[in-house]
Parts: sequence; structure tokens; C-alpha cells
Amino acid sequence: MAVAKSNKDETNELVELAISLVGNWHIVLVCCLVFLVAGFFAAEWVRPVYEVNALLQIESKSKGSSLMGDLGSLFSTSSPTETEIELVKSRRVTGTVVEALGIRNEVTPIGFMDRLRHKLGRLELATLEIPYELIENSKDRQEPWLVVATDSLHFSFYDYDGQPIFENCEIGKDYEGTYKTALGEGVVKIGASLMLAREGQKFEVDKLFRQTGIARFEKNFDVSEKGKRTGILEFTYQDYYPDRAAYIVNEVAYAYQRQNVEQRSVEAKTTIEFLQNQLPIVRAKLDSAEQALNKYRSQVGSADIGTETKIVLESQKSLQKSILDMEQRRQETVRLFHEDHPQVKTLDDQIKRLKAELARTSGQVKKMPEKQQEVLRLTSDVELNKLLYTNMLNNIQQLSLVAAGEVGSVRIVDLAEPTLGPKKPKKNMIRMFALFLGFCLSVAIISIRKRMHSGIKDARTIEREIGVSVYAKIPKGTAQQGIKGTLPLALAAPDDVAVEAVRTLRTSLEFMMPETGSNVIAISGLIPGVGKSFVSVNLATLFAGTGKRVILIDADLRKGRLHKEFGYHRDNGLTDVLMGKVTLEEAIKPTSVENLTLLVCGRAPSSPAELLGSQKYAKLMETLRSQYDVIIVDTPPVMLVTDAMYACRYADQAIMVVEYDRHSIDAIREGLELFTKGAPESLSKSFVINKYVHRNDGYGYKYGKY
Repeated sequence: MAVAKSNKDETNELVELAISLVGNWHIVLVCCLVFLVAGFFAAEWVRPVYEVNALLQIESKSKGSSLMGDLGSLFSTSSPTETEIELVKSRRVTGTVVEALGIRNEVTPIGFMDRLRHKLGRLELATLEIPYELIENSKDRQEPWLVVATDSLHFSFYDYDGQPIFENCEIGKDYEGTYKTALGEGVVKIGASLMLAREGQKFEVDKLFRQTGIARFEKNFDVSEKGKRTGILEFTYQDYYPDRAAYIVNEVAYAYQRQNVEQRSVEAKTTIEFLQNQLPIVRAKLDSAEQALNKYRSQVGSADIGTETKIVLESQKSLQKSILDMEQRRQETVRLFHEDHPQVKTLDDQIKRLKAELARTSGQVKKMPEKQQEVLRLTSDVELNKLLYTNMLNNIQQLSLVAAGEVGSVRIVDLAEPTLGPKKPKKNMIRMFALFLGFCLSVAIISIRKRMHSGIKDARTIEREIGVSVYAKIPKGTAQQGIKGTLPLALAAPDDVAVEAVRTLRTSLEFMMPETGSNVIAISGLIPGVGKSFVSVNLATLFAGTGKRVILIDADLRKGRLHKEFGYHRDNGLTDVLMGKVTLEEAIKPTSVENLTLLVCGRAPSSPAELLGSQKYAKLMETLRSQYDVIIVDTPPVMLVTDAMYACRYADQAIMVVEYDRHSIDAIREGLELFTKGAPESLSKSFVINKYVHRNDGYGYKYGKY
């Protein structure tokens, strides 16, 4: 139930907001028009930005030459797309492009009308050097320097202070000169590669710091993967000129491709350099071993190797080659995995077995003659060093093929091409957003005005917050017209919707009246002008129409006006009766309404509150109770004077008239407390909302004739 009530309250608030917007349509219209015009202006003011893209493919493995043999696994490494994206964004790539393409040379065309009409000129600087360190004032260092086109092929260059540096410079040439200030001398350079401008067009130029230039480039540059796990990278770049954007993107693609090739071949080059440094050492060991063998043979004479010795030598040679291959494979595996990896441990076990078998062959050698053992040892050294030297030469050749034939893992699929239409601004979106902002501003203005006004519009709010029923809601319109001539509206236009609302009030009051005896009804309002007198007159008229004897008393002794409604003067009224100047019978005046008499306010006394609070007034009310069925007392506004409080003490029912959307709930509560202060507990209280504006929120019917 709580949720349903909350939803209902939110719906009512939205309905009230919609009604407020309709009622203040002129505010909504002005705000929307102003912001829409601003949106059109902003859409034309923003410079068009073009976006181009290039596609590159990242291969997962290197396609090295098959001549590499087993070394191919050394340089075939996976290349995750995320890693490649970060490499592209690195300063090693972007910084090279920023420096090479002169992106640090910032050029901004100026001219209000030229920009609004999209007729700004274009200037591309290939060279720009500005000695900012020689400018004494730090604020002046931030000021841009100026280039002014003298014609389509020449321009002049000015510093931040408007002093000419170079005049009548030609496109395609570099100019260099000395710039002197109080801080010393420096070199200033400028060279334009392209200029599309009419005579007199101006350009602000600035030399960005390297980090600032890279940050500016990265803001307009983006790298992303097309799809998921496709290995296709998309380079996008945004610029004011589509041809320049395409050129920059392509240069980034080429720079990244070159960096990728260099990165993949650097390991092979490093290994080649190491092997080439070790090659003379191995060659020296081989020569030394051969010399030792030849020297021994010359000393002992011819020492032929027997068949058994040859078998042992071949076995040792084969085992040593296998051990060398296994150790090389182990080194390659350790580079890819940890020492505790199962594949590394398997290679260790194989190397251990081969070494054990080599040791057994060494035991067989000890059984041979001494000369045969020495020859076998020296020959074995020669063969081992020869094997190392030969393998090293082969590795150098294979690695040279790897370095020379490396093409990298990056392949350019599509180069960037200039686009015809701009990426942004999206003019329609800007205009719609501006219109939306205007609407939001109007809602804010209306809401603030509504909060500042804080008038009560809903009868349920009054009943919920104060606990007193609202007996009638008199609509705005005819009710404000008041009385037609000297006739009450209830008599002049009995079918009027306002009269119908007062008739509803009469019916509600009748339910609260006793079956016998008279009933005193005191009517008041918070402030003047809320319509309490209108309610009093027409309520009295409607009660009289039911055959009851009714008297209408004007208890507003200060500014009473009921005498005007019936064509009388205020003389000889309530004040005069209470002061004993006239009798009650002389003061009571007949009206054009049958069964209705009138007691006007009388002359304004010096102390109205004391008269209404006196015993004379109490006796007067007792007298009138015996003569009339209904006594309606129109009292002064309760927020201004205390007269109404005294008059209400002798009433049976109290009606507080409030104006629609004018009073706050706190003011209404305070007014009712003042009005009924000192009244008996049996007093019946109620509210009437006057000048009510019907809300077509789906509840109830519109006012109108039936």
C-alpha cells in the first residue's frame, strides 16, 4: 500500500508539473527558442572534424625462413593484441611521428566571420622554432605568435608583441634569424609547406612542448581491435583536414611496422654479435688441439688408430654432439620456462644419461695401450673443438638469415584514405541538445517559482496536513466577477459553476446543523481579496432559498463592504447597535432575496475588537438566534486583525476561505488556529478553496453546465 501511495504521489507531482508547464508556456517557449538559436550558432561555430582509419593485421607467430631449423622456436613468440595496442600508444611510436610530422607546430586560423562561414584558411608549418626562454614575462610566453598571409604564396611572421620577424616569406622555404631580447639572443625559424589563404588572413602559431604535443596527438588518436580475437587493429585519427589525418595515420602505421621488425630482429642480431665474438676463441682452441695432436705424432712417430679405438672415438664424438645439442635445447627451454618446468627436468635427465654413457667409454679407453690412449685423447679434443666451431658457424649463418629475412608480425591491410564527410560536429544532435537544455531551464525556472510561491493547490494536502475537511472548491472565473448589480450571483445566475460549488458548501453545512434551533456560521479569510464576502453573500442567499430565515452580518467593522453588495450605506449597522445608537430593528435591512435580511457594519469605531468581544455582542447573538434559523457572520481577515477571533467565539461553525495557489500550508494552519482560538470545542471547522483552477489529471470532471 505504501508503494502504491508513493507511486500515486509521484504521478500527481508529474501531473502538476505538466500543468505548470502548460500554464507558463511563454517561459517554456522563450527558453527553448533562445537555446535553439544558441544551438544553431554553436553547430555552425564548431569546426568540422574528420576521422580516417587504417587496418593492420597482427600475426600470432613469425613466418621465419625454414632455413632456421630448430632456431625458429627461439624467435617465434606470441603477440597478444592488448600488448600490441599498448606498444602502438607508446612514446617510442607516437613520439617519432609527432617529431617527424611537425605535430608540435600548432597553427590556429582566426577570424570570427570566417569561422562562422567555414572559410578559415589553412597553413602547414614544416619548421618552427621560437625562443620562448628569451621572453621575460611569463604571461607573454603563453601568447601565440602570428602569421599573416600577404598573398596566396607569401606570408609575414610576427612575434607575440606584433613585432615583425620575417616579411614576405615564400611557401616551401625555411627562414632563420636572430631574436634579441633583454635576456640575450636566440634563433627563430619558420618554414611553411602549404598555405591556402586569402590576403590578410591570420594564423596563431605556437611551438608545443614534446609531452604536450604527444598528449594532443594521443587525444585525437585511437587504437582498437576489430571484433574479438581477430588480430586486426584499427588506427583512427581525427583532424580538421582529412588529407592530413590520412597522412598522419599512415605514418603511424609505417612507424609501428618498422618498430615491430626492428624489435623482432634485435635478438637475432644480439646473438650473432655474441657468437662472432666467441668464434675466434673457439678457433684458437681448435688450432691448439690440432697442433698438440700433430706434435705428439711427430714425437712418437706414426701412431695409427685401430678399429676398436675408432669405434670408441666415433662413440665419444656422437655422445659429445648429442650432449651439446641437449644443452643448447635446455638453454632455449629455460628462456621460455622456469628451471622447475617438467620439460627442463626431462632434458636434464637426458643430459645426465648421455654424460654417464660418455664416462663408460672413458673406462674402455683406459684398457688401451698408453700411446693409443694419448692419441685418442688428442684426437677427441680436436674433434670436439671442430664440432663446436662448425656448429657456431652454422648458427651464425642461420641467424643472419633470420635477421635479414625478418618481416615482423605486423601487416598493413588497408591504408587510411581521406573521408568526404566530417565525423563531428553532429549538428542536429547539438541543436536538439540545446533545445533540451532550454526545456530543462524552463522547468527549473518554473519549479523555482513554484517553490518560492509555495501555494496550496490540492484539497487533499490541506486535509492531510491539518486534519480539517475542505467542503467546497469554488472555481476561478465567474466567481471573480462578484455580484451582478445589487443581486447576489446565486440569484442572478443560479446555474453558474461557482454557485454550484457554494451549493455544495451549503449542503455540507446542513449535515452539521442541529435539527432545531439556529446555527451561527462565521466566515473569514487569511488576507483581503480571497473572496470571503462572496462566499458569505451567496451562501446566505442559498440558505434563504431553502425557506430558512437567514441574516447576514457584516462583522468587518473596519472595512466592511456587504452594504455595497445590496445597495445600502454602512450607517446604522452593527457598530451602532453595539454602541446603543440605534436599535436592532432599526439596523436590520431587508434585501431583494426572500427570507434574507442584512446587518451592515456601521460606522468605523475606534476599537472594533473590543466591541466584538463585549457582552453586548454576545447578547446580540443570543437575540438573533431566537429570531433566525441561520446567522452568517462575515468577519475580517484573521492574519491582519484579531476581530475575527472574537466573532468566532459565538459561532457554531467556522469556515476559512483560502485562495487557490496563494497560501502556504503553514499560513493556513496558523490562520485557522488564530480564527478558532478561544472558541468552544464543539465548533465545527471547515475550509473553502476559492478561485480554484481545475486540473484535468484524470480525476473528476471539468467544470461546466450539465
